[in-house]
This record gives sequence, C-alpha cells and structure tokens, in this order.
Amino acid sequence: MTWLTAGLHAAGGLLALVFAGEVGRSFLRRRAPSSLCWFVALMLFAASALADAVASLAGWSPWLYRLWYVGAAWLVAAFGAGTAYLVFRRAWAHAILVVLAVIGMAMLVAAIRTPVDLAALSGGGPVGGEGWADPGVRAYSPLLTIPGALLLLGGAVASWWRARHPYALWLLAGTLVLSSGGALTRFGVPAVLPVANLIGVWMLYRGHRLSREAHRAHRDEPAAGGPARGLA
Repeated sequence: MTWLTAGLHAAGGLLALVFAGEVGRSFLRRRAPSSLCWFVALMLFAASALADAVASLAGWSPWLYRLWYVGAAWLVAAFGAGTAYLVFRRAWAHAILVVLAVIGMAMLVAAIRTPVDLAALSGGGPVGGEGWADPGVRAYSPLLTIPGALLLLGGAVASWWRARHPYALWLLAGTLVLSSGGALTRFGVPAVLPVANLIGVWMLYRGHRLSREAHRAHRDEPAAGGPARGLA
C-alpha cells in the first residue's frame, strides 16, 4: 500500500504540473489574473502531492510537513482567488485576493514558528493536521480552504449557468471531489486523499481542455452566441 499511495500522489502531482504548464502558457499569452492564480494553485498542488509521495516512502520531516500543510491550504485559496477574477468585478477580486493572502501569510508565520510532532506522523502515510504540536496552526486552514472551495464551486456553477457546456460540469465535479478529499482528511479519514486528489485534478484538467475547445469553436463561429468563459 505504501508504494501504491506514493504512486497515486506522484501521479496527481505530475498531472498538476502538466496542467500548470498549459495554464502558465495561457497567462503569458493573455496576462489574465485568473490564469496566474490557477497556475500558482496548480504548482502548489503539485508540490503538496509530491511531498505526500516522498513522505509515504521516507516518512515526514518537520519542513516537509510544513510544506505540505501550508501548500495544501494555499492552493485551495489560490484556486478560489483565480475564480473570483472570472465571476466578480476586478476590484472585488483584488480585495478577495488580498484578504486570502494576508491569512495565508499569517498561516505561514504560524507554521514556521510551531513545532512539528513527528511522533504523530510516524506512520508516514496520508495525514491531516495532527502533526502540529500546537493546534493553533489548524485554525488558519478553514479560513483559506472554505472560501476558496466555495469560490471555486460557485464559479463552476456560474460557468454552467452561462454556457450550459459540459466543461462546466467537469469543473464542478472536480471541485467536489477535491473538496471531499480535503474535508475527509480534516475529519480524520486521510486515506482517501491521494485518490480524491488524482481524480479531482484530472476532472479539472478535463474541464479546462473542454473549455479551450469551446472557446476555439466560438471564435470560429461568432454567430453562435455569447462567449463561454472557462475557469482556467
């Protein structure tokens, strides 16, 4: 099971890197803040997934655990901030990004200062927040992950409402799968995380590719109707 868990985490991380490469190239072409936020989110996703893969084989170290925990919370917030740029006025999206960034930096400072209880992580497998010697760090996680997940979920729903295109359903399903994996981890059932992350990021990637195809089709057929705006 150890190698299987590590393989699932690594597969999810590598897929996120491929996904991040496409979104990064999109940002370089269009300079859209949404693409930049999603690029950051996917790079954090890859880093967290690969940290999980390493820990599954070699065990956790204090700094590896800090990287994983903070990155996992930050990536959800980054996904949400990117989605905010697609569904709100830019001023509101800027405000959301600033608030999430301030909370994220406060979490990072707390994580650096808080000792890690390696005994609680001795199994080396999937974990939640039990590695903190002081549970105060865990208070920051829902302040980032809950609004981030709600923004991502709301953006997928809004995208479906506007476009009625299957890509929005893939984005919605991917969001729900990723959120369920994180939620179950926080409630003490972390074993589902590698599977949920791999399936969830693949669904988001599939939605992203379908969104790009829809955009190309709209450009080729300008009389077909309003533009379908994807989340990536």
